[in-house]
Amino acid sequence: MVHDVEELIKFYYRKFFEEDFNQTLKYADCLIVHNDSMKNFFEDRGADPKKLVTLKIFDYLIPNGEINHAKFERSVSVAGNLDVSKTQYLKDIGKIDAYKNVEYHGAFLADEIPNQLNSGFGLIWDGSSIETCDGAFGNYLRYNNPHKLSLYLASALPVIIWSQAAEASFIIDNNLGLTIDSLNDLPKVLNKVTKEEYEHFAINAREVAKKLRRGDFTKVALKKAVKALEK
Repeated sequence: MVHDVEELIKFYYRKFFEEDFNQTLKYADCLIVHNDSMKNFFEDRGADPKKLVTLKIFDYLIPNGEINHAKFERSVSVAGNLDVSKTQYLKDIGKIDAYKNVEYHGAFLADEIPNQLNSGFGLIWDGSSIETCDGAFGNYLRYNNPHKLSLYLASALPVIIWSQAAEASFIIDNNLGLTIDSLNDLPKVLNKVTKEEYEHFAINAREVAKKLRRGDFTKVALKKAVKALEK
């Protein structure tokens, strides 16, 4: 099961990772990759399509606990790693609303965060710019399944995601939220969202949350991988 592909991130890329990738292609009987975009990358690098299985989204195991029903709010949460190399765009977030509505909610243990995410939308965005997702981590969104996305959806929170992210299609196909080209579009997009539309997103997110908490996507991918090995 592929976790990260350093060649696609490029931020920490070294000769070691190139050799590691080539050995993975050579010795793995079957590879579970994140999504169709990553699958295409592996095929372009010479992987046998019959050996590739797509995960679709990372599970987020929470064995017990109540699943919230998200409350309608025209607000956005940014959860997870706030390291400057990943979330440099936050330095310019004040250009959108002059920091009038920005609030820091503190740090929480991983198991506690889902209880804090109970209204509005979760944001999937990376890089240095509010105009588009750029740089090593921004470009990586074109290929990867962000753990942050799994966190939001396991919390039953609808999502706003960069339109060019690989997982944008997962959000649209499952009616789990909205896509945007630029963070400058946030005020306009949020103002257009109706309570009824949000309720549909929240209901769908709650159903996906049940699957993520049980590990359903991993189970399905593993069954497909075993089946591929039997052929």
